[in-house]
Amino acid sequence: MTLGYDRSCWFTLPAEPAAVPQARRALADHLAYWGLPQSHDLGYGLRLIASELITNAVEHAAVVSPEIVVTLTVHDGWLWLGVRDRHPYRPVALLETVDDTSGRGLLIVRQIVDETGGQIHIEAHPDGKTLWVILPWPVA
Repeated sequence: MTLGYDRSCWFTLPAEPAAVPQARRALADHLAYWGLPQSHDLGYGLRLIASELITNAVEHAAVVSPEIVVTLTVHDGWLWLGVRDRHPYRPVALLETVDDTSGRGLLIVRQIVDETGGQIHIEAHPDGKTLWVILPWPVA
């Protein structure tokens, strides 16, 4: 799929745990193809962010969203990662406590985004939402 941007791709995955490593591999392949060295911090951060967002979609949205759509786009110096599902639930980063055994994923995502000077945006759709993470793209 081409959106008229510098670089763009999208793929659909089943809303099941096996989708997480599949997405990480696909994203790593696209980033390498687009010129981002595998050892670059952005690649590590993006794969971690994707893991957290897709895991969230699998755990919380799979009941009403049998598929997850992952979009990766580079445009005007920014890398956009979108994870779309059909659930209307808008994720909220929970306050971390020492006893929590889950719920830290969005806090990790927020920390990476803040450290890189990026943004998080939730786009509502009549049939669900897309959670966008926008990070600076370092490759000219």
